[in-house]
Amino acid sequence: MKYIKYFIVMNMAIFLFGCGQGNSIVMDIEELDKPGSVVSAATPSFLSFAWIEKGFNGIFFPTDQALGESQTDVLESLGEPSEKGLYEGGNYYTYDRTTYIFSSENYLLEAIMMDISDYRVSVEEMKRALGTPDRSELDELDGYWTYSYELDDYTLFFETSEEGSPLEFVWLVESEKQ
Repeated sequence: MKYIKYFIVMNMAIFLFGCGQGNSIVMDIEELDKPGSVVSAATPSFLSFAWIEKGFNGIFFPTDQALGESQTDVLESLGEPSEKGLYEGGNYYTYDRTTYIFSSENYLLEAIMMDISDYRVSVEEMKRALGTPDRSELDELDGYWTYSYELDDYTLFFETSEEGSPLEFVWLVESEKQ
């Protein structure tokens, strides 16, 4: 009986690979890891509501880093950045597609920005995953269209070069005190 089960399983595997089904499953899984791949309705989105949930606690979901961390803590957890520089008087560290911006006053993490342009996330996908943004407007200072989610003490916002075009950048920053 054990040999019969083994024979049936092996024949099914040979049949699937012979029809090309086995390779397509492997290719589909590999394609999900590529940020530039086409996303279908069945493909899990890059965005999820966890971005909002963690954002309420000042945590940037993709990296799990929290605003308020020190430069030393970021260096210890992420290692040496690929790029360092100054941004509005404070330091910034860039790792791959994510940039960490530190306050010039206390050297604490005050903003995290990530280039998400390769993911080709549409505004509709963003709204399905995160809900309707609190604000949608042109930021005349930098020329980007922004979609903002106010999360008590923090703001999660997405930028794109034109209204309705795929999202290019995402930021988590402390909300401005009124």
